[in-house]
Amino acid sequence: MPVWAEGSDDENSDLNLIPGTLESPAENKTPSDRNSTLSGKAYIEDVLTGWSNRRSLLVPVPIQPPNWQNRTSLDLDYKWQFDERIRFSLSDRVSGYEGDTIPFPSNGSARNDFREGSLSCEVFPRTYFEAGRINLKNGTALGYNPTDFFKTRTMVDIVSIDPSALKEDRLGSIMIEGQRLWDNGSLTLAFAPKLQTETPLLTTPTASFNPLFGQTNSENRFLASLSCDIAGLSPQALIFLDGTGTHIGANLSRVISSSIVAYVEWSGVTETNLTNRAVVFGKNTGTLPSGAPVVPQSNSRLIFQNDLALGASWTSSSNLTINLEYHYHQAGFNGADFNNWLLLGRANSTLARELWFVRQYATDQQEPLMQHEFFLRFDYPDVIQSKLNLGTVAFISPYDGSVLAQASAQYFLSRNLTLGAYLSGAFGSPGSEKGSLPWATSAILRAVWYL
Repeated sequence: MPVWAEGSDDENSDLNLIPGTLESPAENKTPSDRNSTLSGKAYIEDVLTGWSNRRSLLVPVPIQPPNWQNRTSLDLDYKWQFDERIRFSLSDRVSGYEGDTIPFPSNGSARNDFREGSLSCEVFPRTYFEAGRINLKNGTALGYNPTDFFKTRTMVDIVSIDPSALKEDRLGSIMIEGQRLWDNGSLTLAFAPKLQTETPLLTTPTASFNPLFGQTNSENRFLASLSCDIAGLSPQALIFLDGTGTHIGANLSRVISSSIVAYVEWSGVTETNLTNRAVVFGKNTGTLPSGAPVVPQSNSRLIFQNDLALGASWTSSSNLTINLEYHYHQAGFNGADFNNWLLLGRANSTLARELWFVRQYATDQQEPLMQHEFFLRFDYPDVIQSKLNLGTVAFISPYDGSVLAQASAQYFLSRNLTLGAYLSGAFGSPGSEKGSLPWATSAILRAVWYL
């Protein structure tokens, strides 16, 4: 995803209104396939986006951002339950793009997002094995998930900047996964092997029909997680191994009252800061020249870095839910680092390309640019019963008060047709974190026709 689309409600929440199971009449089934079912959804989606771009930036962007873009997609999400033990899942989307920076037709005007495709089996009672491309998710927070270790380099082009929507609609990783369930907990083990050499960042929202294993499976990764239910708490402990090292993580949630839930999510690993990792990645993938300088960041040592998401949700009697979170990303920029980013970018146009690359790398990794951040989310379904959903998300910088926000509305015109509108803005002075983004506002119109 390009920097100008940096990530507010779940854009796919309307899918729940569509009938989920397609099943042949029982009289047409043989005894051997009587339990076989096909469930899922298929729809055609059209998304028109317009951006109001800033005319002058303190740090010039290396690629001119688009003014408008249209995406038309055929989306499939199905599950085949062959019997009580075996199931196959497939999630895929084929898209065509048009825009002022995308010639149509051209090699860059089509894309296929092969999100998931896996076979699962209950090998023993309450013991499951799954293999294929799987979207394995972890984390209790909504705005940032330090323990969602398989989130890196998985983003696809969707209308919402809400991380909880991005979490549901993204590329999975090729892996094998085993899970054991018991009354008060579960154990999950997963291994994702290296299939391709690491590939560069995509600088446009389009790609080919490449499954992008160079993004999702460019190194060997292993995850073990243990969850349980103790005295009203829901703790989870995780260990994740990748090319960086050994990550450890924990999740904890607690129901405070009938309307309030508190939660905390933490992970830690020994690594360098965001800038160092971005520059090393850029050089390894050939995006940055081997002699590119490392942009100074306050802490450049290899140390144990912490990530934290702390939050709570409140739900009203009218079904309005408000989430407030604080995010801490130790490897990110502090205020002095960001000011240095601005000063270097203004003084050296050649260096500006590398500076923007660091920001895009953070987006691609789905981690905050800054060390500290606040996140606010409003979700108001059924404002008009079964007709209208409203939502808002906002990322707030405590350093300069700048805000990245999106408001949305979804109207269910009929059982087959949903219309949506999304308005976004990056508010702040030219020298602020959000105010330095290439675009100031954007508007999205979305139509979904369920087949």
